[in-house]
Amino acid sequence: MYTFNDNSGKSVTLRPEGTVGIMRALVSNNLMFSLPHKVSYSGSMFRYERPQRGRYREFQQFGVEFVGSTGPSVDAEVIAMATDALNSLGIKSKVVLELNSLGDSESRARYRTALGAFFSKFRDELSSDSINRLERGSVLRILDSKSEIDQKIIVDAPQLSDFLSEESRMRFDNVLGGLDALGITYRHNPRLVRGLDYYSNTVFEFIEQPASDAPSTEGATVGGIAVLAGGCYDGLAESLGGPATACVGWAAGVDRLNLLREKPTESIRSVAVIPVLAGDNSNHVLHEAMRVAQTLRQRGLTVHFCHGKGNMKKQMKAAERYGSTHAVILGGAEIDQQIVKVKNFDKREETQVSMEELESFEFH
Repeated sequence: MYTFNDNSGKSVTLRPEGTVGIMRALVSNNLMFSLPHKVSYSGSMFRYERPQRGRYREFQQFGVEFVGSTGPSVDAEVIAMATDALNSLGIKSKVVLELNSLGDSESRARYRTALGAFFSKFRDELSSDSINRLERGSVLRILDSKSEIDQKIIVDAPQLSDFLSEESRMRFDNVLGGLDALGITYRHNPRLVRGLDYYSNTVFEFIEQPASDAPSTEGATVGGIAVLAGGCYDGLAESLGGPATACVGWAAGVDRLNLLREKPTESIRSVAVIPVLAGDNSNHVLHEAMRVAQTLRQRGLTVHFCHGKGNMKKQMKAAERYGSTHAVILGGAEIDQQIVKVKNFDKREETQVSMEELESFEFH
């Protein structure tokens, strides 16, 4: 925690993550009685730890919370949303999804007892952080240790899957079945527990995967940083004074995501799309031009769409005024031939490009 005393001597702690704040806001404003809620957030978080690659004392994070419902299909939907987000950033191939089940409260209680007995035998060999966790009763957190000393001991620790109730086991199997149905690849990591104490049932992380490596045997972690992580929690609202509420969510580190994104080789080009409207087919031309603009935006281009206001000369001047380097022009004749005209404002050149070629055309 990033904790300090302010000028009045009052102890202040900067928020280390977003979920607790979201839940406190819902509980404090009596919003826990009209469920479910689907919530998103973003902002700065703070953790007092040793700065290193992808780990900073102040970092940007965004996340989502599905409040008031959980279950295999909900878990799968929330994980699918995370997968879509990583796909849209172009980094899904650079990470691997690992997940595990922490089970229900009874399963975790049995496991904590067994784990506490196991680590107590190695108390003098554990790192100082893990000794503190053992003394506080946070034995699950020891499994999350990155210490090489601890890792040698953790290898032989009992596995949580051996302590799951039949209901918890079936629930997790159904989560995996949902991911299979959605075509989402994953690996079961029986040592995954997540770093926060309020999690239950399904937990997951998208972990950086070195380009030269591929997922191997079950339970062997990839070793990179977690760029997005989350899971289920059902006791957090109650601990904040609200009703017992089942929830699931995830958070992603913006700084970590940026580490994995491809660096652009040149500045993003700005393109104007200009429909030539005339006669009875104006709506058809306008709709086709809108489709072209959307296609270019999905490629990551900045697009200024001219809605057919004014003559061609005025629209061209407006496009240049907005900073466009190129204009894509199409009217009824171009649509009939399935082509567009691409004008380069810098070179004052005009080129004919087919609709199909436009999807990969380089605006140099």
